[in-house]
Amino acid sequence: RPLHAKAEQHLMCEEHEDERINIYCLRCEAPTCSLCKVFGAHKDCEVAPLPAVYQRQKSELSDGIAMLVAGNDRIQAIISQMEEICRTIEENGRRQKQHLGLRFDSLYSILEERKKELLQSIAREQEAKVQRVRGLIRQYGDHLEASSKLVESAIQAMEEPQMAVYLQHSKELLKKITDMSKVSMSSRPEPGYENMDHFSINVDYVAEMLRTIEFQTGA
Repeated sequence: RPLHAKAEQHLMCEEHEDERINIYCLRCEAPTCSLCKVFGAHKDCEVAPLPAVYQRQKSELSDGIAMLVAGNDRIQAIISQMEEICRTIEENGRRQKQHLGLRFDSLYSILEERKKELLQSIAREQEAKVQRVRGLIRQYGDHLEASSKLVESAIQAMEEPQMAVYLQHSKELLKKITDMSKVSMSSRPEPGYENMDHFSINVDYVAEMLRTIEFQTGA
């Protein structure tokens, strides 16, 4: 037990208060005094001088500290290396995400362009068919209008009471009716003309191919 806190060499024996601790029991691995070796608890133990054991253990502790410090340096180096690996992984991941986005943007552009072309094809045929049918509607409408006017003229002629007056116009009227009846009104869209089903597309194989897009391995 220390009598003075400032110096370790003043440690005194607990059993023999007047004896300084000056030897080391190798079997019990404890510092003790000479009287303990001669008469006390360590009389049958092997002892060594305290300075020798002190220097030996201090040297061992110093070696241990050096070993731990070296180990800590190695661990710190490994940590730094792994932190750098994390940064590299994050940077590589960011770059590959960007590349992947560009590749898919390119696919989107191709799909949009093809969609636009196919829509234009449908629109062109739709416009052509509608224009043809509307032309026929105008043609039939013009014929209907002329025929209706002729019917009105014929009814008025039927109501003419004077035979001479009637006969002055009847021949021309009959000719007009005959000519009108001979006008062909057979032009009309063929059956199924309105069908646009031939613009159907099958994208199942393309969709399946897109679903199987995978990262290249060994590239």
